[in-house]
Amino acid sequence: MIKFKTGIAALVVSALPALALAQATPATPNIDKREARQEQRIQQGVKSGELTPRETARLEKGQAKVQRMEAKAKADGTVTAQERKRIEHEQNVQSRRIARQKHDKQKQ
Repeated sequence: MIKFKTGIAALVVSALPALALAQATPATPNIDKREARQEQRIQQGVKSGELTPRETARLEKGQAKVQRMEAKAKADGTVTAQERKRIEHEQNVQSRRIARQKHDKQKQ
């Protein structure tokens, strides 16, 4: 019986950090979904030949910037409305860049 109680206690204690981390990281589902869609647009452009390797590298660099902004905003445990607005603005900029590069008639 003592081993059983000790096992349960160990299980609970080991699960606490994971629960705390899950609660500490603020959710940004709209930002994450848009980031994924933009990444898909880039990959589709690569597949179709609409994006050159150099254009792809630049666009990936822009996507990394958005990811860094999001990580920085989440670092303190809260994503404020102002931080969200900045991230969404940068996503708008990146979206326009993707569209411009995909439709500039350059081929690989």
